[in-house]
Amino acid sequence: MRKILNIKKIGFAGTLDPLASGLLIMATGKATKLIDYFHNLPKTYIAEVLFGQISDTYDLEGKIDINKDVKEFNRVELEKYLKKFLGKQNQQAPIFSAKKIKGKKLHVLAREGKKVDPPFKEVEIYSLKITSFNYPKLELKVSSSAGTYIRSLANDLGRELKTGALLSNLKRVSIGDFNLDNAINLDNLSLDILEKNRLDVGKVIKTLGLKYPQQHS
Repeated sequence: MRKILNIKKIGFAGTLDPLASGLLIMATGKATKLIDYFHNLPKTYIAEVLFGQISDTYDLEGKIDINKDVKEFNRVELEKYLKKFLGKQNQQAPIFSAKKIKGKKLHVLAREGKKVDPPFKEVEIYSLKITSFNYPKLELKVSSSAGTYIRSLANDLGRELKTGALLSNLKRVSIGDFNLDNAINLDNLSLDILEKNRLDVGKVIKTLGLKYPQQHS
């Protein structure tokens, strides 16, 4: 983006894990001042969960252990357990994450071999919809509050079902009212396309429910 636009001041809202894909909201120049407002918006994801195995990173990037004594379950049982994760709850961050303790990221402490207890945070999961399920693979549409770790959700679900589980794929499809369907693919980025698809700052401010600054009217 910096290279295409020839501008240094570019910000983005909401980091994605290395194995994740999907919507990333970006801003340039003075519009970067709005970025913080996006961090608190609810998010929607399409998550792929694999049962019968666990990982220290809660995804495919870590050290994986296979549960050879796993007992399969059906969709009815799965839906029963999914209901337990709806609503407000205290969720523990993954040890391999960018969450900080005393100014140091958890994944840095973990790789240094230091024992730490990842912090808990209150999150809210608004909906969990099964889009496909064929044991051991589950595809789940998740709508949640900001700060929710989908990796932790997968790990916690596997623990509840006593099979173990990890996150094998993740796509973020929306941030607030901003949807992946209206996004530009990275492979198609160009100055002309960016100019044609640039969002009006005034409309973005109204979407965020903010008061439009008088000096920009």
